[in-house]
Amino acid sequence: MHTPKKTEKEKTIYRSGRQYIYRRSIIIFISFLCIAVGLIIALANIQLINYEHYQSLTIEQYTQETVITAKRGTVYSSDGKVLAISINAERVFLSPNTIPQMSVRQYIESIVEVISNDEKQNKERIRLQSFYTNLDLTVSQDIAMSLSEILNVDYQMVLDKTARVKRKDETILREVELELTAKVREMVLNKRYSEFIHFSDDTKRYYPYSNLACHIIGFVGTDHEGLAGVEAYYNDLLKGTNGSVVTAKNGKGGDMSFEYEKYIDAKDGSNLMLTIDYTVQGILEKYLEQALVETKAEDRVCGIIMDVTNGEILAMSTKQDFDLNDPFELDDASKLKLDQFTGAEKEKKEYRSKLLYGLWKNKLITELYEPGSTFKMVTAAMALEEKLVTETERFHCGGSITIQGYGAPIKCHKTTGHGSQTFEEAIWHSCNPVFVTIGKRIGNDTFYEYYKAFGYTERTDVDLPGEAANYFFDLKTSWRSVELAVASFGQTFKVTALSHITAAAAIANGGYLVTPHVLKATLDDEDNVIESKETNVVRQVISEETSQTIMKYLENGVNNGGSGRNAYVQGYRVGAKTGTSVKTDIRTETGETKYVGSCVAFAPADDPKIAIIVLIDEPIGIYYGGSVAAPVVANVLAEVMPYLGIEPIYSEKELETMGKKVGNYLGLTVGSAKTAVVNSGFSYEVIGNGTNIVSQVPAEGSNLLKGGVVVLYTGGETADDMVSVPNLIGKTASAANKALINHGLNLNLINGTLNVLDSAVDDKSAIVVSQNYEPDSKVPKGTIVSVEIRYISGVGD
Repeated sequence: MHTPKKTEKEKTIYRSGRQYIYRRSIIIFISFLCIAVGLIIALANIQLINYEHYQSLTIEQYTQETVITAKRGTVYSSDGKVLAISINAERVFLSPNTIPQMSVRQYIESIVEVISNDEKQNKERIRLQSFYTNLDLTVSQDIAMSLSEILNVDYQMVLDKTARVKRKDETILREVELELTAKVREMVLNKRYSEFIHFSDDTKRYYPYSNLACHIIGFVGTDHEGLAGVEAYYNDLLKGTNGSVVTAKNGKGGDMSFEYEKYIDAKDGSNLMLTIDYTVQGILEKYLEQALVETKAEDRVCGIIMDVTNGEILAMSTKQDFDLNDPFELDDASKLKLDQFTGAEKEKKEYRSKLLYGLWKNKLITELYEPGSTFKMVTAAMALEEKLVTETERFHCGGSITIQGYGAPIKCHKTTGHGSQTFEEAIWHSCNPVFVTIGKRIGNDTFYEYYKAFGYTERTDVDLPGEAANYFFDLKTSWRSVELAVASFGQTFKVTALSHITAAAAIANGGYLVTPHVLKATLDDEDNVIESKETNVVRQVISEETSQTIMKYLENGVNNGGSGRNAYVQGYRVGAKTGTSVKTDIRTETGETKYVGSCVAFAPADDPKIAIIVLIDEPIGIYYGGSVAAPVVANVLAEVMPYLGIEPIYSEKELETMGKKVGNYLGLTVGSAKTAVVNSGFSYEVIGNGTNIVSQVPAEGSNLLKGGVVVLYTGGETADDMVSVPNLIGKTASAANKALINHGLNLNLINGTLNVLDSAVDDKSAIVVSQNYEPDSKVPKGTIVSVEIRYISGVGD
């Protein structure tokens, strides 16, 4: 068949059509090519360049990681008592991204609508509704209300966290005790909130003895990180390493099978054994608490007991203190101050924080004070070591001494003067003029070198946080003769109490400065010792000969009427030095005169094992260290020494003071009983007309002074012979004894010697500060009344 030829016009149209199709094809091809290239680039970006980023997004979407908190290490005392332990608890948290944005009523309907049977559906609806108080609340509001009521947390805080709808984990409360989380679980089960409210294992720090050694142990925050004390200093050792559980989620947010879970075990923290002895700590705290009440100290009281041979701190306490289980709560005294505060609300909050931080402060290492006359033992050690004084040399004290270039004389606490005395007696008497003389002999350069050698120019490096640096002048360049004179008896510079007792321990232990510490050993999970803390001897400062001489002087001062006589303990050789210093910064700022009374002591003085320091800061009324601090030292040592296994050795005079044991006279004839009583060194009084002894006072085994009266009953009721106990407080020892004799009662001396009963010796040197029976109480005739004696004269320092 013949096909007609196309015209030129037709050919032109045909060519244009082909070119158009060709161009469109090219455009389409290029477009697809660009899309393909873009997809390849995007895929490369996902798979190669930002693979980890997109992988993490995917993992985050389809997995949930729950932290497994490592168990914090346990803290023990040196005698094995648990001081801090982590107990099982739980963390309560929300998954806001799963909480439906609907009312409780709508939520209940969404649950029951899957039930096909109308009757069962209605029954389930009624059952669920019974667990809610307000069906018109949103689910978020109901969750906030429920958790705030059970956990005692802020409602708005919970509600705000439910609004963070992109979050999977919002902590509501940590360290929730299991008893409380059981109530939350019950609520979650009843209200069908298991997809919204979750629990994870947690621990809670618990301190079995509340405020015992609180400044040493410290406490942790809600994140289980140490905030104070050992908890902070050894935080890295104690806290361990947290683990985790990674759980895969399906499209509906439910847990997938076990094969999709990954566990990373937590590594628990190390256990620590401290040098603190539970019993010694308790004894120290008991008497510091008593001193706080008796002296009404306005700036707290504190004390340390240290092993002089190795620097182990056996006890350290500051009163007032706080409860480790509730560290943000003020004690009663601080609450009273806060109640009396009259500032604005903001100022009151700031004042509360100030009071709280004040309670937290470990006074013994964070605050500085002028050691006063307790420093005289250090000056004495310098002088003896440099052979600048002899034991036979005599010094004169006229009550004051004049320093060239300084207008006012430097006074002695005994303004009438001590007269002629040896160097040892000057230490007993705490005589300022003699020590000014000694300081001048030592000179600036030598004084400074010893001051530095005793560790006063640097921190002790104790393993506790917050140790303050001592405050001092460079004696070589900054001090004139008057500064050296005053420094010789412990003023014009400031030190921590820990720094001072560390230096004092060097004087007692043969001259060796050791680093104080509270960690004894690190323990594993089974409480086996991993590493023990070694004794760190910094340097030898003085010779053993000088050390022994100072100890002898300090012991003689206690036993022979020195300022430390109130530190005397029957049966033990105690060396002590007391001190009283003015808080010069307060006097300069306000014009008020405030004092710190202190005492440093060692026992046994002939072979020192422990050193003790006690500070009474701003006592009301009597303020001398010999009056307010030395008695605390005596009471503490009287209990600590026997506990440590240091046996008492009584002198003949002490044995007389303690008296003899009363025998058993029951059943004896009157005549035989009289003979037995007299042969024991006692006197007697017979009450009744019977022939045999049916009752006696004091009882068998009681300690009775020589000449004391044993009341022997031969019949009838002893109650008819009850007598009133006189008020002995404030009386001299001899006057108290006379009052008891007049009432038919016997005397027992606590920390006193027989010479205080002799009015010819010094009738006013010692007074009664406590008695074991209340005044006017009724006791049987012949009862032994124990009284505590305290010297009130001859204790100036």
